[in-house]
Amino acid sequence: MCLIIDANLASIVFGKNSNSNDFRPIIDWLTSPRRNGKLVVGGKLRDELFEIENAHRFIIRLIQAGRARNITKNVDEETEKVRNLPELKSDDPHIIALAKVSGARILCSHDKDLHEDFRNHRLISNPRGHIYQNATHKGLLSKYGHTSACGQAKF
Repeated sequence: MCLIIDANLASIVFGKNSNSNDFRPIIDWLTSPRRNGKLVVGGKLRDELFEIENAHRFIIRLIQAGRARNITKNVDEETEKVRNLPELKSDDPHIIALAKVSGARILCSHDKDLHEDFRNHRLISNPRGHIYQNATHKGLLSKYGHTSACGQAKF
């Protein structure tokens, strides 16, 4: 599966001087030639991430290396559909829409309402979403981090 990184953690995940080892497994998974990590961005999330200088540079390098993809098709339309769903608790319909369009099912975020939405089978299913918050969740990357399981986001 592909990974989505919420803007609320991007400066930490992609930070030059981050003291946190919680996100080192993600960086290794995305950059190691022995691993098959893929990141997806698109729509409003791409705009939010590109406002963060370190994230912008890192994501551009990942795109150039074929380890990230900017999903443009159908993200805005799907965002509008998700925004109107009564089940939505978070203020991030664009992230749910990106997951639906891309097939990404791992989310790196500290937003509790978004966690609920991402795991809600009425919003994301087949397969359901998983949340990465710290290094204890690194098993998600190997268990659910197979590119072939990334739905429509073919690399």
